[in-house]
Formats: sequence, structure tokens, C-alpha cells
Amino acid sequence: MRWLAAMSLLVWPSLALAGENGGDGLLPAGLKMMAALVVVLGVILMLYALSRKKPGLFSPARAGAIKVVETRYLGPKKALCLVEVRGEEYLLGMGQDRIELISRVDRKKAPSFEETLQNQELTR
Repeated sequence: MRWLAAMSLLVWPSLALAGENGGDGLLPAGLKMMAALVVVLGVILMLYALSRKKPGLFSPARAGAIKVVETRYLGPKKALCLVEVRGEEYLLGMGQDRIELISRVDRKKAPSFEETLQNQELTR
């Protein structure tokens, strides 16, 4: 039903112009309108393709202090994420509605999983 209303709005200007031109015909006006629509859609699609290939062209560069190193999905809406912030790495647990810091990862001496788990139990 919506498409019928949209099509009537597209045809309505051509009906008004057909009456002003002395009845030249609805078909030439409709074809001109369709050709203009194709050109406009082509320009929009071309700009979209350019913006996808070169992200700095239409949007600012994404160089910042936060960098996602790796993400591992554990199940639906649950994941572990290793994030680097200003040279330090953090392991985050992400759930459906919250994000928690699991531990800070030291690059020099990475603790084993058991050590990290024990440290977490001690801090609680």
C-alpha cells in the first residue's frame, strides 16, 4: 500500500507538467523523470562505494588511543576482548548488557590462567 502512495507522488508532478505543455503526453515526461532518478541513484551509489573503499575520504581517520587487538566469541552475545589502551593491554568480558574488566595483561610477564583466576578471587 505504501508503494502505491509513493508511486502516485512520483507521477503527480508529471501529470501537472503534461497539462501545462498542452498535452505533449505523459510518457515522455515519465521517461525523463525515470532517467533523472536513475542518474541520482547512480551518483548516490558511487559516493557510497567511494566512502567504503577510502574511509578517510568522507569520515575522519580512526587513529585513537583505544585499539581492539583481538575478540573471541564464546557464545551468543558473550565474548572476550583484548584491548590496548595507551600501551597497556586489558582483557574484557562482554555480555549482553555489560562489559567487565577481567584482568590487566602485562606484556613482560603474562600470568598463566590459573594465576589470573586466583588473583581475581583474591580481589573479590
